[in-house]
Amino acid sequence: MSFRATEDPRVKFSAALLAAAIAFVPSSSGTVSVAYAASLVAAMEGPVARALAERTGVRFAGEAKGSRALANLIRAGLRDPDVFISADPSLLDGLASSYTIFGSARMVIAYSPNSPHAPQFAAAARGKLPLLDALTAAGVRVGRTDPRLDPKGARTVRSVVRLGSFERLPKLAQILLARAGEYPEEDLTVRVETGALDAGFFYSTETARPGLRTIELPAGANLSGEITYALAVMPRAPHPLAARTFSNFILSGEGRHMLEAAGVRYFSHPKVVKGKPPA
Repeated sequence: MSFRATEDPRVKFSAALLAAAIAFVPSSSGTVSVAYAASLVAAMEGPVARALAERTGVRFAGEAKGSRALANLIRAGLRDPDVFISADPSLLDGLASSYTIFGSARMVIAYSPNSPHAPQFAAAARGKLPLLDALTAAGVRVGRTDPRLDPKGARTVRSVVRLGSFERLPKLAQILLARAGEYPEEDLTVRVETGALDAGFFYSTETARPGLRTIELPAGANLSGEITYALAVMPRAPHPLAARTFSNFILSGEGRHMLEAAGVRYFSHPKVVKGKPPA
């Protein structure tokens, strides 16, 4: 007696349902903790966090501060993130065995259109007034970040000095540096938007906001070749699968397009660097 196999349509239908269900299971799950340069806060806490959860099932838990401040916290054992995105790649040496330098930004000045000094800033943006004259005029409040805690603060100093040479106003450059107040990176944008400050020094990734107007700096002063972002999955990442999922999302997935829309200029060939061994 022989038996011939028959295909039960109910089995075929169930298998199809199972395959469809598997196709929609997120590639990862859980939470990824990310320490990142606060110049990326608008994109990270908005579209990146939402899309990451929708596409992968990973929940974004970020902390935005000056890159040097974050590196110091990690080295001191006060932070243990899965991923660190720094606006100064050298800060990753000794924290990660390798990291990827993936994009760049440039220095700009931003001001609120509601500032009482907005007309003179607009004139400077059009080249009708030296920028240093506008920024050092009586009553103008300018903000920058602390160069001891944030690479942007150190870059601001270099940018202002170069602007002084470009406009042939080196004394005004020093006056500006002496007058400008220092504020945490995560607070500076809000202070300009709300009118607590008239203007501030920012990366181009921070100023695509309706409450800000941007003044481009001369090519020699905008440091466009120096400001680069690097990403590292930390060697002791508490959530390694979520960390890899997030890294891929930022470097080659949808997150890349979101950071590009925020002003990051991605390199066509990101550079993977072997860092100094973690301490």
